[in-house]
This record gives sequence, C-alpha cells and structure tokens, in this order.
Amino acid sequence: MRRVPLWSLACCAVGFMAVGFMAVGCGGGENGGHGTPKHGSTASASDLPSGSQSGSATASDGVAAMNFKHVPGQAGKVQQTLTGAGFECTRHSDQSIDLRLCSKGQRLPDSQYDEGPQLVGGMLRYFSAPDGTVLFAKITATGINNAAEWDAMRLQMLKSIVPAEDAAVIAADGDKLTWGTYFTDPAHPSDGWLQATGYDPTTLAPSGDPLSITKEQALTKLTAAKLECSFGDISGGETDTMLGCSNPEFDDSSADGVMTRIELTDTGDGISDIEVIGMRDQIKTELPAVRAAAPKLSALGDTKVVPGLLAWAKTHLDNDGVPHAAYIGDRLVQTGAGGSPVGGVAVELSASVETPALGFDPSKVTGN
Repeated sequence: MRRVPLWSLACCAVGFMAVGFMAVGCGGGENGGHGTPKHGSTASASDLPSGSQSGSATASDGVAAMNFKHVPGQAGKVQQTLTGAGFECTRHSDQSIDLRLCSKGQRLPDSQYDEGPQLVGGMLRYFSAPDGTVLFAKITATGINNAAEWDAMRLQMLKSIVPAEDAAVIAADGDKLTWGTYFTDPAHPSDGWLQATGYDPTTLAPSGDPLSITKEQALTKLTAAKLECSFGDISGGETDTMLGCSNPEFDDSSADGVMTRIELTDTGDGISDIEVIGMRDQIKTELPAVRAAAPKLSALGDTKVVPGLLAWAKTHLDNDGVPHAAYIGDRLVQTGAGGSPVGGVAVELSASVETPALGFDPSKVTGN
C-alpha cells in the first residue's frame, strides 16, 4: 500500500537545529512574484469567470504568441465537473491570471485496512488562458495510506482536463498524449504536471507578498503569547530563515507524546510561510493541539493572511483529519493529517505563497 503524506510535510526534511528546535523546511517557501494580496473565498463555477473571452492574450498574461489549441470556457467546465464530484474549488487572488484550485478529501472505513486511519485526498491547481483554455495543471496526492480510492480520485482530476483516452494513458504510465505532456513529479511519483502543447509554464508567476512582519518582530509577539520560540534553519536549505515556537500547553516531546509546533519562514523580506503542526501521536490528540496553537497566530497582528487562514481552518480542520486545500487570497492553504517525519501521524495547518510554475522545474523532470 502506498503512503501519501500531506503535500507540505512530504516536501519537508526534519532535523534538530544547533539552536535547539526542530525545523520543518518546505518547498512552499519559494516566493512567487510581487503584488497586493486580495482575500479569496470558495466560489461556485458561476461565480468565477468561465473563460468566455476571445482567444487573444496580452503580453502580461504570459501566453501571448504561444501556439496551443484553444478550448474556450474549459476552466469553468473543469470546475463544474469537479464540484459535482464533491471537490471544493477556489481561485487565487491574482486577478491578472486565472489560477484555480479544486480539492477533495475523504476518510475510508478503518475496517478496510489493517493499520491506522485511512485518509485520501487530492488537489488540482490549474491555470487557464483568458478564453478559459486550460494550459497547465498540478495534481497532488494528500492523506495517509491511499489505495484504489486515490487512483479513482486522480483519474477524476485527469479526465476533467484531458480526454479520457489521455487520462488512461497517464494512469498506465504512458507517454503519448493527444492533449500535451504529463510530467511525473520526481519527488512524489503519485503527483505530476499537465502541460498543454505550445505553453511554456515557466512564464507562470502568481503574485504573492510576504507578511509585513519579520521573524524577528514575530519573536517578541509570539513569546508574549506564551509560546517558547527560537530561530533555526530550513533543513537542507537557507540558514537562519525559520522561527519555530512550541506551545507548552500541549508540547510533550516524550516518545509517545504529541509535539506541537508553529513554524514561520522568512528569507529576509518578511514571513512567507506559516505552519502549525502536531506530530508523533494520534489524530485525536494532535487535532486539539493544533486547534489550541493556531489562534496564537493572531498575536502577529497581521490582517491580510492570518484571519482568513483561521476562519478557513474552523470549518476544515475537522475531527477526522481529512485533507483539505484552498486558495485564500494569495496563499495556498492546507490542513489535515499526513505522515509524520518523526514517525506516526502528523496534523498540519499551513499557508504558503504559491510557487512559480506551481513548482515545475524543467531541468528535473521528463515526460512520463
């Protein structure tokens, strides 16, 4: 049985820092372009542009003069299809582009398997031309111990964009599509990117600004909120870029106890990524720990990201730890349970600036 961690935890390597705290470094720390964040919310297909404009594009769209097959209105149809299948869809706040996210999670009956909770989730982020033609997408697996249910969810997402024949080719690890190209994520083989023929994904750079507060300023505020904090590094990455805080009310670092962390990434311009993590124990104890720690983020005084994150978490940090994801303003937010880097289960709530090209690096991938 394949094991599928939450996206952010899957990207993380964990180690004890010289300064004495555990840091979880994430790929979500890569910043996109710069712009003014706008608060996003869940929307139905009718609330979002269906892509009914003409097929022309301006240079600012990043799709001008590119030769791809136009399918006007496709973006709205993808969202309508997935919403009908139980997915929740949101749109990134950068109004110069049409970048959407649809996600779904479910808990499977424990009796189906021999060990632990079975949580399956899928996330589709997709970018479209001004006329609604889908040009690029990233499919991501989330949850714990998926099986046939993940294969079915993945096929749903694929078929919402590409012809059924192409989806079947991808599912069978084929390499010849009529629509374009599928690239397997080398770090997580269950994940991958869809690229329409003629589109260059390296031009996609969603706007996203760090918080106006730095990790040094956050230290004083979070310490005043009765958290114990120290600085450290992203494991395998930049030095002195993380502020890690524990909540003494729930932090129990014993072999069987829950370890609660708030971790803020700041590479020099302000805080870009926020994570609240409960690790090592069980969902039933980690969820209360994450719920108790998350409101302490309000001490940061931020009015752009934190309020939306906490409001979204109230309705999506559910008792089962089912994975959920959304765009809230210019942030990719996620919550739910996944595999813990220190063993067992981890429950996480995170908000990160979206990465350029949805994390696609042409130098590290090959067509499936």
